[in-house]
Amino acid sequence: MAAAPSVKLYEKYGWITLFILWALHLVLSARDFFPSLQDLCLGCLPGAQTPLQSVTGLTWSQLVSSNPKFASFLASTLIDDGISGVGLAIFGMVVSMTGYKKGEKWAWYVSWSMPIGILAAQLNVYALTGSTLVIYLATAFTLASLLALFLPYRQFFHRKPSR
Repeated sequence: MAAAPSVKLYEKYGWITLFILWALHLVLSARDFFPSLQDLCLGCLPGAQTPLQSVTGLTWSQLVSSNPKFASFLASTLIDDGISGVGLAIFGMVVSMTGYKKGEKWAWYVSWSMPIGILAAQLNVYALTGSTLVIYLATAFTLASLLALFLPYRQFFHRKPSR
């Protein structure tokens, strides 16, 4: 009987990287529950316009005072986005802690939503703001999530034993 292959440390604990990225997503999504925080662009260089400013030309407080009905609509849309983002983050954290940790293939495929989502969201922010810092952050987070996917690859896709 062949001995079970030894599991490398990065294979055994690779799920933690994804869990941490999903936890960060949870925090950033919860920010949408407070629309006034739209005046902060975490991925922008100091002095750069936020996505809201680049689209409307106004800060959140200016938008609220100049067009309260639109600001109210936008606030409800942001809150809906926050609910979706928090839900997705919790789902990703649960997948990381369960199926991904156990090496189940379905969890590996589902976890591709992390790098794809990061790229889509950050490219959208870059299109709105033109901030190159967004590209650097997207690159760092995408690489971290890709490492979390590819380092434990053998755990998900075993080689078939030859006869």
